[in-house]
Amino acid sequence: MEFHRVSRRAFLTLATRVGALALVGCGGSEAVASPPTPTPTQELVLAPALRTATPAPVTPSATPDPRSPVLDRRIPRPFAWPVQGGCLPQSDALLPNAPRTYRNGVHEGLDFYAGSSCAVIQFGTPVTAMYAGTVVRAELDYRDITPEQVRQLGELTAKQGFSDPQTLDTYRGRQVWVDHGGGIVTRYCHLSSITPGIRVGVQVQAGQQLGGVGESGTPEFITAPGTEMHLHAEVRIGDTFLGEGVEPAVVRSLYLQLFGVA
Repeated sequence: MEFHRVSRRAFLTLATRVGALALVGCGGSEAVASPPTPTPTQELVLAPALRTATPAPVTPSATPDPRSPVLDRRIPRPFAWPVQGGCLPQSDALLPNAPRTYRNGVHEGLDFYAGSSCAVIQFGTPVTAMYAGTVVRAELDYRDITPEQVRQLGELTAKQGFSDPQTLDTYRGRQVWVDHGGGIVTRYCHLSSITPGIRVGVQVQAGQQLGGVGESGTPEFITAPGTEMHLHAEVRIGDTFLGEGVEPAVVRSLYLQLFGVA
């Protein structure tokens, strides 16, 4: 423990003065005799004053919490549905975290199919921005997936036991990404087209058209053309997705809060 050292002279002088003040306060008038003068080498050790430990500052996360059952207040809202008249898919299989056996992974977004999401979904159905932001990716020079790629990706996934980031990116097909700030990015995938004027750096508003529904990047584009027309839409939070790792009921609640219907 750290101690402050003071000379005995200073200590006794201080004590004498305090005693004199106490006598005066009690009505005493007699002079207080001065104590003997200590030698310069004599010292007293005084304990330091008690100090309250200062807690270490807590640094808040730079991005919102994607797993909180209550939508993080740093996530802007309400979002607009990415297809006109849309709603949350009826099946949990079309929500985030649903298994995707063909690539040994899980789903990371919402799938809007005809008959399951309250909207008309077909080839070319307009896909619109869910919130205002800046386009940070627009695959204007996209090339369709090939039969050889489908075969190679399937073999690679089987060998690795999972789909690596490049494989996932290929499976998402033609895409547009919009950055909304604060670590929040939305992705619009499997597009059949990208709306003229949509390019990297362009500012878009909620409800502004970005492209059209398609099935680009899906294995079915090769194996069963025309059977996978849908929009895959992701809400990215940092390096993961909204609702990652939580139960379907919580996922539904989070996205209903996001779209302003809960």
